[in-house]
Order: sequence, then structure tokens, then C-alpha cells
Amino acid sequence: MATRPSTRTPPARPRRPPTPTRTPTMTDHPTPPDGTDRDDQRAEPGDGATGPPVHRIECTVDWPPGHVACYLVDAAEPVLVDAGAPDERGETELREGLADHGLTPADIEHVLVTHPHTDHDGQVSTLLDVGDPTVYAPDAAITRLERDPDELEAVVESNAEVVGVPEAFRSYVVSQAVESLKRNARYCPPDAVDVRLAAGEAFDAGGVTFEGVHCPGHQADQFAFAATLGDERVLFSADAVIEPFRAAALHAGLDSGTFDSVGASYRCYGALEAYDFDRVYPGHGPVFTDYVGAVERSIESLDDLLDDAEATLAELGSAPAFEVASTRADITEQPYVLFETIGACAELVERGRATDRMADGVRLFSV
Repeated sequence: MATRPSTRTPPARPRRPPTPTRTPTMTDHPTPPDGTDRDDQRAEPGDGATGPPVHRIECTVDWPPGHVACYLVDAAEPVLVDAGAPDERGETELREGLADHGLTPADIEHVLVTHPHTDHDGQVSTLLDVGDPTVYAPDAAITRLERDPDELEAVVESNAEVVGVPEAFRSYVVSQAVESLKRNARYCPPDAVDVRLAAGEAFDAGGVTFEGVHCPGHQADQFAFAATLGDERVLFSADAVIEPFRAAALHAGLDSGTFDSVGASYRCYGALEAYDFDRVYPGHGPVFTDYVGAVERSIESLDDLLDDAEATLAELGSAPAFEVASTRADITEQPYVLFETIGACAELVERGRATDRMADGVRLFSV
């Protein structure tokens, strides 16, 4: 795969899903065992590489696998890909991780944000408070953060009804969506983003040419960042390609696009099949080199999700997505199952494996 020639310089299938490997955003495969060889998680390029080293910095999160990773590219000007987990603990861990390599947050000159989830953009505002980095992010993600909360509330309320969320539970899911928007806008202020990236755009940061690769499904606007470091072609994959599990298909939550979560995930992995990378730096799980295998396993996991949703519909008869999800798992404990099931039901219809109809404002599915 080659990047665009121009550059831009800134001014599972269990019958009932297991406990997810990241709540609410990982699913289907087990967390790496505690005894995982840490050498498998090394971030530095392989033997013989001549490009700038990559250092992995981990922050703690309160769900399995218990961490999120951002990456320091030790280029001519220090580049940080994603910005760690939020709040005081995340800030302390980011500072300590940078200090291990002789840097402070004020030394970071470029910050690349993959997507607006708090465990990936959690310390952007901190970096801005102490320094003056150039911040890059997907244009669509920043547009989403600029959204009027009242407009989002109305869309989520409407979609919650369509997917069959009980009225007593509806205000909770609406408030969660609105608070998520406000929280991410605090951690990554839209007006502080200097370079709003288009999909496929090549740009220079710290003397390294990156390409933004649109990877929807887990989050609708998510980018992975591809680059050539020395003799290696690498991908900073965020939550797009992960081992040994798949990132959940949250996509847009209950916002516009809620029924496209699984379809978008298939499109993401289908597009990624055209690429090849020597090394992948993911947001969770170990750094790995079997890129092709990881993409293939992610597609297989989506296939298993469709099979499970279809089998559940066969048990229930005609049912809204919320009922299907609630049958598959306790969605108060595993909320990601709701968003995946909504998308799975719609994808089954798209593939001719299910039918749908509207009844009293609710979309019902059957097989």
C-alpha cells in the first residue's frame, strides 16, 4: 500500500456472550492471559529498522484488558498517537510514561487523535494546557463533537423508540449519549484541533508522513494512522484491528447510523484487506505482526455475531433489536451488546437472512 503522493503540513460466538474484554467496547475473544510475554508487546520497530523508535505508553482503564495504549514516535519533533485515559490517574501515567523516555507533556509537538472515545483523547486538554502541540483529528469526529446536544438528544430518543428500548430505560440511554458527547468535547476541545483530516489524506507530523485510514464500525469517524518507519510499514490501529479480540461495533451508538454498526464494521475490514503492514500498534492488547490474520479473525467474529443474532431471532420470532440484545446478554452489564445487536439485525435484513417491519413506531425483525 502506498500513501497519497501529496502531504499536508499544518499551519464470537457463544450463545450468551462472555464478559467483554473491554466494557463496553471489546468483545468476542479472551483477554491476553496474565502471563503474556511482554516481548510480544514491544513497541519498537523490528530488527534492522532505521526509522524513529516507537514507545508504548499504557494507561489504566477500569475494564478488561485493564489498559489503553498510546504511542510516542520519537521523531525529529515528538509525536504522540492518541493521548491516554482521562482524569488524574491517566495524567499521572502519561507523565510517567513520557518521563521514561526523557520527555514531559510540554515536549510533545504533535498529537494524533484516532477517535473521540475518552480512553483515547483523555489527555489532549492536558497537553494543550502545558504545551502548544499541533493537534490532528478526523474532520468528521470533530464535527461530531461540535454537535448541538439538544439535537443529539432528539435523535437518540427517536432511535431508542425504534429499536424498542423500554420507556422506563429510555431517559437513561439518552442521558448517557449526551453526557458522552459533552465529556469528549471537554477532553478534546474541537476548537483546539489544528488539522482536521479527510479520509485517505497524507500529512506530515514531526518529519513522518502519516495517512489517515477511515475505520468505522467501532466508532463511526475513527481513523487508523499508517506510516513507514525505516524499513517497516506500520499501522497505529487504535480500536480497528486488535489482537486477540475484536473491538465492539459501537459505531454511532443510538445516534444516526445506529443500524449501520455491523455493516460499517464489515466495510472497514473489507477495506483493510487491501493493505499490508509489518507491525500493528493497537489501542488495546499487544503490539503484533500478524496483520492479515487479525483482519481475517475480526471478519470471522462478525460472521459469528450474525449467526448468533439470527439464532436468537429464530427463538423469539418477531422482535425489536432491544429484545434480541436482552436475550443474548444482560445489557445493563454489557451495553455494547445492544449496539452490536442493532447492527446485526439490520445486516441480516440487508443480506436477505431476516425481514423487518414497522409496528407502532418500533422496527421488528424476524427470520
